[in-house]
Amino acid sequence: MSKPRPRSFSATPSAEQTSKNVITASAKGLLTEQQVNKLTAQLANIRQSTNGKSFESSTNKSRVSQYKLTPEGYTSKSFYDEREFISAPLNSRVRYSPTRDINEKDLKIGLLPLQLQEYAIIEDLLFVMMGIEGKCILMGKSEEQTERFNYYVDESLDPSFKDLTERILPLATYFTSIDAFIEKHSKFEYGFVSHALCAAMRGLLKEYLILITQLEHQFRTSPSFTLQKFWFYVHPTLHTMSNLHSLVMDILDAAQDASEDEDDILIVEGFNNKKDEIPQQIKGGGILTILVDRMTTMSGDLATKKLYVHLLSKASQPYVSMLHSWIHHGEIRDPYEEFMIQERKNVKKENLKEDFNDAYWEARYTIRDKTLPPFLIPFKNKILLAGKYLNVIRECGIAIQEPQQQSTEEVVGKDGVDRTDVNIAYKCANRTLLDLLLKDQQLIARLRSIKRYFFLDQSDFFTHFLDLASAELKKPSKDVSLTKLQSLLDLVLRNPSSVAYTDPFKEDVKVEMSTVGLVDQLLRIINVAGMMEPTPAFSRANRLAESFAFRKENVKMGDVESENEGSEDGVGSGTEKPGYASSVAGSVTGSIVSSLAGSISGSIMGGSNKQPLTGIEALTLDYIVTFPLSLVISRKALTKYQLLFRHLLYLKYIEQLLCNTWTEHTKSFHWRRGSGHPALEAWKSRAFALRQRMLVFVQQFSYYVTSEVLEPQWRNLEANLVKVSTVDQVLQYHSDFLDTCLKECMLTNAKLLRIYAKMVHTIVLFCLYYDKFTRSLIALESQLSQVESTSTPSQMDSIDRTLHKFEDNFFYHIKLLIEALNFYSATETVQFLCLVVRLDYNLYYANHEGSNGSGMGGGY
Repeated sequence: MSKPRPRSFSATPSAEQTSKNVITASAKGLLTEQQVNKLTAQLANIRQSTNGKSFESSTNKSRVSQYKLTPEGYTSKSFYDEREFISAPLNSRVRYSPTRDINEKDLKIGLLPLQLQEYAIIEDLLFVMMGIEGKCILMGKSEEQTERFNYYVDESLDPSFKDLTERILPLATYFTSIDAFIEKHSKFEYGFVSHALCAAMRGLLKEYLILITQLEHQFRTSPSFTLQKFWFYVHPTLHTMSNLHSLVMDILDAAQDASEDEDDILIVEGFNNKKDEIPQQIKGGGILTILVDRMTTMSGDLATKKLYVHLLSKASQPYVSMLHSWIHHGEIRDPYEEFMIQERKNVKKENLKEDFNDAYWEARYTIRDKTLPPFLIPFKNKILLAGKYLNVIRECGIAIQEPQQQSTEEVVGKDGVDRTDVNIAYKCANRTLLDLLLKDQQLIARLRSIKRYFFLDQSDFFTHFLDLASAELKKPSKDVSLTKLQSLLDLVLRNPSSVAYTDPFKEDVKVEMSTVGLVDQLLRIINVAGMMEPTPAFSRANRLAESFAFRKENVKMGDVESENEGSEDGVGSGTEKPGYASSVAGSVTGSIVSSLAGSISGSIMGGSNKQPLTGIEALTLDYIVTFPLSLVISRKALTKYQLLFRHLLYLKYIEQLLCNTWTEHTKSFHWRRGSGHPALEAWKSRAFALRQRMLVFVQQFSYYVTSEVLEPQWRNLEANLVKVSTVDQVLQYHSDFLDTCLKECMLTNAKLLRIYAKMVHTIVLFCLYYDKFTRSLIALESQLSQVESTSTPSQMDSIDRTLHKFEDNFFYHIKLLIEALNFYSATETVQFLCLVVRLDYNLYYANHEGSNGSGMGGGY
């Protein structure tokens, strides 16, 4: 394109004299016909001479005479008087003085004849359309938009010329706005998409400047070129430039709205360190969204739609390149944060093995929903998952096959994105990662190994381990040697007679000690998860049950205080009243048993009395998992496995305590032989019966957990993993499996958990009180042998009341548990009904009214 020529349109030595004659004649009156014809011929000669050598031979004087048309004092120099004219010939025309009043009537172009007016206004338009201020057309900033310019025409111009000029002038406004937008948004911080859009718009402006060059050529060479022809040639371009200008204004408005929203957020949050960042709404997907919205809005105009399709195709090339890199390589090449996928580099895969709340799979890569291009909305989930799958494969060091590169027109067509490419990439990435997990990493075999250890499946090895480590596990958890326990576990697992001997993953099992009790840990998790809210339908029943329990416990606490006065047990006065279980502990135990019970109460009920955990209460297992298996078996999943393991282990421990009690009963001479005293024999029968009821409860509960919850759920998981089709299904099935197991094992309901903890506390206290009962039995038999058989010693009443409290506490809580299970079977899971049937298959507890407290054996 040829450079715009200087503004001087006099190119022959006679131009100065001709101009003077014209002005003189116009001052005297109208020109004659002969003068008009002569003037027309001279103007044609002047236009032709501007392309020849006569331009260089023109004198400075003729140029000065031309500038008499400008306002006085605006310019008085010739172009040749400027030293910079050779390097920048248009500098002298670019003059904008804010102090100059554009409403002044200094331009007297209306005094010229119509031909000269037309000539002068066409020349001004050629410069103004390139953003350079003219003589008769002045430039002024808009009051509404300070970055935009408006143009003002001399009021003395002929009305017909002025009307055509005002129709053409919007082109100048559009050009300056678009050019300023391109200059600003071509900076590197606006991103690749903005650069591509600016390049496409720059190509359109180049065609626009070529049009101006052609118009200038017609103006200089054709005597018949008029302002009407000028308008005819530029009219089609006006529509295109108007659409480009509207697009620019939409982007600027989006930037302003985004800045206001960010300012509000910064004011609320008190941060201002992100003030200079480019809003997401005007880069990357935000720009593509604006383009798609405008293309959809203007779809009725074929020319406009074709223009926006062209711009969208060009602007989306960098975006499609980033999309291709993501769905085919698992990499985000997005230095300016304009892609639809956001990467959080602070979320690392190493945290999967350490942090319970780590959400690597969910939080590492997320979608920017606010700037997601509309043509990618139907595929956003597949795009996200395809890249996530490939990213996992790439981080495992596996080479990814290079796919066939598609062009932008093939990916982003007239009707949107080619879904074939996205679907193929998603299926390929999904199948590759699925094969990696299920075949290469042996996910199902790993889960079977975890089930064997954490769910005590075929746990002959663990029984052997507990026997070997029994002395160590009786110590406080802080004094337990983990090294010794680990060596004992390794010894048991490597035993050829053990089932775990053939397990290839037995080296990954490790022994750990928890710092909090099981129920305490579960209640903390429930509190964090917000699951402590009572069910509205059950709230009234809860209040009634709690008030009933409070009254009943207060009565029994009074009985304990009164009955223990002067007893030989040396029990305290019962000032500690946290609950009925605590009253039983205070009334039936001596100093040693009280400390043991406090430890158990602390481990089960949350450690409120600061008693240390024993080794068996704190024992848990851990499992070493490497990436990418840690996506499925994460720290959160392992924690759930550990909770289920500790639940099962404590049930086994309580069962062992009750079995040991039964063994001692059968071995002890004093328990086996008859005393000949009916009251004492009845008391022993009640003790045997209570022990057996507790044992049945623990065994039935253990059977329910293992055979009716864990095993069926594991079978379902195994069947689902065999026919799984996506990696996310693997994650979902495994997560649902663990959540269902925890829920059906009563480990997610705070009410059921507290009732169960009190029952377990009562059972353990009863087992620990066995030695006390044995000593009392020996003392009673010696007394009965010395006195008449019909009399009852005073110590008999004490142990009878103690046993009665154990019975009453056990019966009360098991009935409360059954009622709660019946209710929650309707609101949470019907699986609880299976446990209800196992605990009370003959409705014995449902029909039991409790002891009347009037004597031994009453009500039992």
